[in-house]
Amino acid sequence: MQPEVPHIRIAGREVGPEAPLFVIAEIGLNHGGSLHRALALVDAAAGAGVDAIKLQAIEATQLVSPDCPAPLHVRARSLAQFFQTFELDREAYAQIIARARALDLAVLATPLSLDMVAMLQDLDIDGFKIASGDITWSQLIAVCADTEKPLVISTGMSDLKEVSRAVSTAQAAGARDVAVLHCVSAYPVPQGSENLRAIATLASECDVPVGLSDHSIDTFSVPIAVALGASLYERHIVLHGEEGDDAIDRAVSSTPAELAQVVRDARRTRSALGSGRKVCLDAEAGNRLASRRSIFAARHLAAGTRVSPKDFVMLRPATGLAPSQMASLVGRRLSRHIAAGQPVTEDSFAVESYARLVPRAV
Repeated sequence: MQPEVPHIRIAGREVGPEAPLFVIAEIGLNHGGSLHRALALVDAAAGAGVDAIKLQAIEATQLVSPDCPAPLHVRARSLAQFFQTFELDREAYAQIIARARALDLAVLATPLSLDMVAMLQDLDIDGFKIASGDITWSQLIAVCADTEKPLVISTGMSDLKEVSRAVSTAQAAGARDVAVLHCVSAYPVPQGSENLRAIATLASECDVPVGLSDHSIDTFSVPIAVALGASLYERHIVLHGEEGDDAIDRAVSSTPAELAQVVRDARRTRSALGSGRKVCLDAEAGNRLASRRSIFAARHLAAGTRVSPKDFVMLRPATGLAPSQMASLVGRRLSRHIAAGQPVTEDSFAVESYARLVPRAV
């Protein structure tokens, strides 16, 4: 049984366990520092049918020290120079946001410095995202939360205590709409290291909508994540063809066609999961009569006969009394004759016997 968690809203869209999966196309660094490519990625995201794009607002000198070592998936002598390649100016962000707005996409952004929070707020983005590496930076979380915009917190490399502290920090600073994303900060995530059950753990412990920031080589995890309670899904997007092949995060990215399939798979998975209530569904109700058995006369039974188990046979369809009622019929007297192969019904028995039958049948 999945825990009940509150729903939130991002750019007017409902996000929660009962809502459609909120799919975020992460542009990230895949624009390569090119505004033209960034705009093309926005167009591609809209064509894929996602709900939102996400940007990374980078200021290299406010992100890494001169001697910061490179993470495992990056080959660079100088991380400062590496990240400078992906810097965009305020006007570029404004154009990207405007393009997304024109295509009815929500805009989320990860500020990688405090100064970027103010710029992004001034550009009126729809929500902030805290990068996994900044989950312990309480000041950044609080500054983003103080804007009262929705806040999504990625949880790669963290434990439950750190996640809970980040959520509490955000809520205490004024964030009303908070969500967390399970994330494994490996690029790509080795098969067997996805740890998708953490999605259910986060939902239970944090009492906010949860999702998956997916760094796997493919989108295999999507239906599993939805089944475990994911309300959001984030995946890097690349352009199809040569422009996408040289993207910095190609190994953990999907093409627009692949993201479109994510949207379809998520919709089908959510539909297939259903309500969880065990009832006879409309789709199967038409087969109930023909597929279930009822009590039939095994031979000709005359009126006044006191019936015994040998007088009955259990056959389809379910036009007579249910087999579960047979024990309560034994020893009762028939009020009319029943031909062999005919169903035994409630009016087959004398009144005094039927009066005894009803309480047992309820």
